[in-house]
Amino acid sequence: MQPNDVQPFKQQVQAEVDRLAPDLLATSRFLHANPEMAYEEHRAAERLTAVLEQHGFAVARGVAGLPTAFTARAGSGRPRIAFLAEYDALPGLGHACGHNLIGTASLGAALAVKALLDRVPAEILVVGCPAEEKGGGKIPLVEAGVFAGTDAAMLVHPSNRTEMVKLALGMREIRVEYFGKASHAAATPDQGINALDAVVLAYTGISTLRQQVRPDARIHGIITHGGQAPNIIPEYAAARFYVRALDLEYLEELSRRVVACFEAAAQATGCRLKITPAGCDYHPYKPAYGLAELFQRNLEFLGEVVDQGPVDRELGSTDVGNVSQAIPTIQPMLQISPREVTCHMAAFAEAAVSDAGHRGMLLAAKAMAMTAVDLVTDPTSLARVADEFHGRA
Repeated sequence: MQPNDVQPFKQQVQAEVDRLAPDLLATSRFLHANPEMAYEEHRAAERLTAVLEQHGFAVARGVAGLPTAFTARAGSGRPRIAFLAEYDALPGLGHACGHNLIGTASLGAALAVKALLDRVPAEILVVGCPAEEKGGGKIPLVEAGVFAGTDAAMLVHPSNRTEMVKLALGMREIRVEYFGKASHAAATPDQGINALDAVVLAYTGISTLRQQVRPDARIHGIITHGGQAPNIIPEYAAARFYVRALDLEYLEELSRRVVACFEAAAQATGCRLKITPAGCDYHPYKPAYGLAELFQRNLEFLGEVVDQGPVDRELGSTDVGNVSQAIPTIQPMLQISPREVTCHMAAFAEAAVSDAGHRGMLLAAKAMAMTAVDLVTDPTSLARVADEFHGRA
């Protein structure tokens, strides 16, 4: 299909998003007014699945054993394009990460592309992804094979800057406990084994280790239990640490070095040590530059200005990284707030239900739908995305 032949399809999906705008805005406002925490997003999931069913999608709820996860499918065959819907909120801050906009933009893109499926052979998959903020809900979805046979995945994240690619760190959480022996700290200190000393030694060792790690790695933690009273030698102490890195191999290496600090502290103090991995690893984000370039062209066609900064600036971690390791995935950032207002601020929650936020949501839905049109109508574009992902480019 020639580029000029694609334009009518792109015009149609834009018009479809405009036609659906009142319903999309109402859905975004509903999610924003009813914030739900990780794995508790029952109203959000039901609202999104109800809209999808009304438009003829086949919905499966409780996917991968997660009560608030879902898939919704329309069309059949290949290519299969996935739109990722996030909808969990933050404790005390509501939708200060703008997930009401993420979920609704993906909904709008999927509904728009469905209108083409009588003329374009493809399958559209909407994946309802709970617990991005805490719990890594996409990880069990990846492990359950939800994305198997899918050619590309997309979502758009609201931000204070419009950027196409931003890396994310892999992350492992480690919980550590030390068990010593209580004794009177003044009368019989020689009979005690100080678990708090073990935690402090480990913390100090890790702080020293941080001086010799790569610039893109992070290690940080807190002491969660340090004793009961100053005159009692603590028989129990505990801490939680996050280890982050831009590649899985270095994440493994760094985790081993952190564990060595824990073990050394136990040996030095005579405490018994218990280490518990907390949940599944968040994987680093594997960028799909070719797919991001397609999205950028469509977004700029809609009038948005891209302000791409360094891809490794202000890095965090997200379970989108796990999806990106399985299939080509993009998560562009789209500005909805002034530069000084960032995600996880109360002011960003206000931006997520503002006119600017909803303008960004509709732009995101259109640009994702237009990018899907590129993929399902142009085998060459699809092949380039696959070749890059598999290292053949």
